[in-house]
Amino acid sequence: MNVPTKALLCTLPLAIGTLALGAVPAHPQRSEQQVFRASCAYCHDAGGWGTRTLARRVPAGEAELLKRKNLPADYTRFVVRRGVGAMPPLTPTDVTDEELERMARWLDQKN
Repeated sequence: MNVPTKALLCTLPLAIGTLALGAVPAHPQRSEQQVFRASCAYCHDAGGWGTRTLARRVPAGEAELLKRKNLPADYTRFVVRRGVGAMPPLTPTDVTDEELERMARWLDQKN
């Protein structure tokens, strides 16, 4: 058995135990803006695929999330966790519940 395989087999029980206990790996503390940039901006910034798709379904000026004036925190939390259309749901491993709460409130209150 080569060394990388042996190392993987040694850490596998710890990883399985951690997942079995329901533990979620912690992100370092990220600001709301950092969470948005890391998890949302790729699709939802100006010119992003999500922005272009939304532009066909929402009133003019509301497709780019950072410029949107009517983005309730409850709606953001719902869409992020469940996904909508082509957008996949983001799990607490992608964005922790705390990060999602702070980002949703930030998007709701920024305008």
